[in-house]
Amino acid sequence: MRVIYVDVDTLRADHTQPYGYQRPTTPNLQRLADRGVTFDRYYCSDSPCLPSRTALTSGQFGITNGVVGHFGEAARFRLDSGHRPDPNRPLLGQRLQDHGWYTAVVSMFAERHRAYFFHGNFRESIRATDKINDEEAHEINAVALDWIRRHADEDDWYLHLTYWEPHTDYQIGPEWVRRAAESGPAPAWPDQEAIDGHAEIYGPRTARDLHYFRGPRPSPVPHAMPEEIRTRADFEHLVNGFDGSIMYWDHHFGQLLATLEELGIADDTAIIVSADHGESLGEQGSYAEHGLANEPTHRVPLVVYWPGVTDDLPDSVRHCDALLYNIDFAPTLCELLDIPAPGGWQGESFAPALRGEAIVSRPYLVLGHGAHTYQRAVRTRDHLYIRTYHPGSFRAEWESLFDVTNDPHLTRDLLADEPELADRMRGHLAEWWNHYAGGPGALPDPMHTTLQTGPTYYNDPGQYAQHLRDTGRAHLADDLEQRLTPLGGATPVSWHAPHIPDVRLAGGK
Repeated sequence: MRVIYVDVDTLRADHTQPYGYQRPTTPNLQRLADRGVTFDRYYCSDSPCLPSRTALTSGQFGITNGVVGHFGEAARFRLDSGHRPDPNRPLLGQRLQDHGWYTAVVSMFAERHRAYFFHGNFRESIRATDKINDEEAHEINAVALDWIRRHADEDDWYLHLTYWEPHTDYQIGPEWVRRAAESGPAPAWPDQEAIDGHAEIYGPRTARDLHYFRGPRPSPVPHAMPEEIRTRADFEHLVNGFDGSIMYWDHHFGQLLATLEELGIADDTAIIVSADHGESLGEQGSYAEHGLANEPTHRVPLVVYWPGVTDDLPDSVRHCDALLYNIDFAPTLCELLDIPAPGGWQGESFAPALRGEAIVSRPYLVLGHGAHTYQRAVRTRDHLYIRTYHPGSFRAEWESLFDVTNDPHLTRDLLADEPELADRMRGHLAEWWNHYAGGPGALPDPMHTTLQTGPTYYNDPGQYAQHLRDTGRAHLADDLEQRLTPLGGATPVSWHAPHIPDVRLAGGK
């Protein structure tokens, strides 16, 4: 038995064919879905890249494993002490290795995010190039397919592959943008009225500041990304770059599938395709970014083909709509491999769904984002409640409530109209927080303990406010500065500096 986990950075679920996208972006992924199971309501518990992959491989929420953001104390993984992994909370790869599996990865993720604990999952870690980011799919395949050929005759290996399309900036050539444009009409939303309204939404990667990153900059790939989003044509330009990147990845995913067929191991190799997070494409005024705890950022694809299990399922059970987290993947994989899951993991196995059995859905999920804003959200089957703790440089409301089923683009905030529903959602968030951070032995919530600094690694709010003033948007700068004012009378320094005697006063030099 062999397992390949295909990790596609920023792959938005509803821009792929298994999730009903109108453009034929992923024919090879659809081929896999035809033999597997597609999970329709699968969410990363924490976003974006570093928190999500940490949750995936630790089997724990960021509030527990320590990683909710991308820098400083918000990105400090809580390592156990000693010379071996804590048997109660090993990394997924460590658990597999303890039961005889050879684990390998082709990824520069650990280097890109200084997440060196990620290497603990693997006996063999390979970087396809000397790049720190924006490796291309053909570069990954050059190394990954060679590795598979060299290990094709071996059993019990787990290979994790990280592809970086379609993360911005879209590095594909113009021909892929053209292919996307010619493949069918772009999504109808946002229309021009919505785009006009987004001019009042400020923040890096918004309509007016599409390429702001630690300062204003022009489009680094003009053929794939417009300078800003002013018109429907601008949006279509952007979405063609995004979809073209997905098509480029899927083409190379097809090469991976063909290699397994060529080697005669396709029927003995499980393949899992997922993503670390999705992408906002206009929702809440955010474009080409994964900076909010919202539906397009946290909902991720999951397509699983498991030989001998999913091959002959009836079409009626090839989709599962239970609410699931990515932290559920580790216990699921262990169950499928007859490996007991450790007690410290916080996910739940959904292996029965791969056998065509009905599974009980959670009543709600709690989702957290900590790189561009500090937010936590509650997702039920129909609704999404979002609570902002720090807006970063973005126009983020302190609370918002959406009916995602009837308003998938999150255009109407129901907070004032549905007070009882809002209270229930607040209660779910409090219940979750109290369970994981409010009892004896719990470590502090890293999102709360780092609020004084906040998610300011990528963009400085003060500098961005000045940019708003410099571009004629003083009223928006005032709004941002007001949001950044500490609530509840908080002081910028929460402790007294220690008294250190000045030896010079005592006759010292």
